[in-house]
Amino acid sequence: MYDVLVIGGGPAGLYAAYCLARAGRSVAVFEEHREIGMPVHCTGVLATGSFSRFTLPQDSIRAALRNARFHSPDGRFLSFASDQDEAVVVDRPSFDRGLADQAVEVGADLFLGHRIEALLRFPEGIVAHSSIADDGSRPIAGRLVILATGAAYHLHQSLGLGLPARFVRSAQVEVDFARLAEVEVYFGNEVAPGSFAWVVPFTRGGVPKAKIGLLSSRDAERYLARFLQSPMVAPRTLPNPQCAYRRRPVPIRPIPKTFAERVLVIGDAAGIVKPTTGGGIYYGLLTAELAAATATEAMNAGDFSARFLSRYQAAWQAALASEIRTGVLFRCFASQLSDAEIDEAFHMVASEQVGHLIRDHATFNWHKDVILALWRNANVRGFLWRSLVARGSRLVSPRLHRSDVAPAVRLSEEGSQIG
Repeated sequence: MYDVLVIGGGPAGLYAAYCLARAGRSVAVFEEHREIGMPVHCTGVLATGSFSRFTLPQDSIRAALRNARFHSPDGRFLSFASDQDEAVVVDRPSFDRGLADQAVEVGADLFLGHRIEALLRFPEGIVAHSSIADDGSRPIAGRLVILATGAAYHLHQSLGLGLPARFVRSAQVEVDFARLAEVEVYFGNEVAPGSFAWVVPFTRGGVPKAKIGLLSSRDAERYLARFLQSPMVAPRTLPNPQCAYRRRPVPIRPIPKTFAERVLVIGDAAGIVKPTTGGGIYYGLLTAELAAATATEAMNAGDFSARFLSRYQAAWQAALASEIRTGVLFRCFASQLSDAEIDEAFHMVASEQVGHLIRDHATFNWHKDVILALWRNANVRGFLWRSLVARGSRLVSPRLHRSDVAPAVRLSEEGSQIG
């Protein structure tokens, strides 16, 4: 019997396995695909600070990012530049394989091509029933399970876990691209309804490439196809017959309970991502670390009850809940803006006062401070009020902790449906 069974071989699951194996626990990781890091689902952009905060494979870095250009629906743009690297682009297959290698190095067992179809609890532990393409199925027992299945929720119901309440859709493709020195972000309901599109440059083997994708409230693949054919992108895209779309749902609200008897849930599987951008790697690594710490405490205490494991949820909420609540409110509001309102927002951001607020408060992983700073600005607050009044929405008492100083924007149920 293993101490911990980790279901899912993405960054969150592999990092949880690394933390546990490094602490001397016996760990098995089950990945349904036959190759770590494939298929690639995300852009792979991480803050540079992630590599000092966590133990990550630095040889997976393909580009450093300092500059970004944001495009409005009416064709205007705003450029932001830094004198230091703010983020990096990693090659996700290489990044994931590096995480797998370091987990195996410290003692974790890795099972590829194993899809866990069922988890059954019994008094002494929990049994994972693995479906294997060539060998049928086999049961493997552990004392505790960490669910790191990404945006796949086939095991949640049987464990008494809920699902994320809201999703957005994503689609992305990697293409050969004219050399580019900055990230490009495009807004507008004709480009990406309720969200944004991106062009992220990097090189592989000396060849300039780009990851081009978008988040959308609907039909992400169709909007990506249009974006690739648009004058903004098509003239710079080089023919690449091997490019393939990757699409997936992105949860933007956590599941109600991220623990159960002998079970902890991390990363996308718990719905814990940045609501503003849909980015999930940093939050996945952080929740993996916290879940590993709780699992270790549970094994030391010999207590795998839901009550004991609830301390994991308390830990990630202390670190992230305020960020997520504020981000969800911001997305609910921003996703309903018309193109004219987005243009007006760009005009405000171009002002020295608002631009200064953003430069002072914006960081790659933490968005609450800049959102609150914008709320405290009279011009931005007036814009918010006008937009809410135009929709018949209203501000109500906040559903945030007392430490949160931004009032919540409660939209109509129909208006807040962005998944």
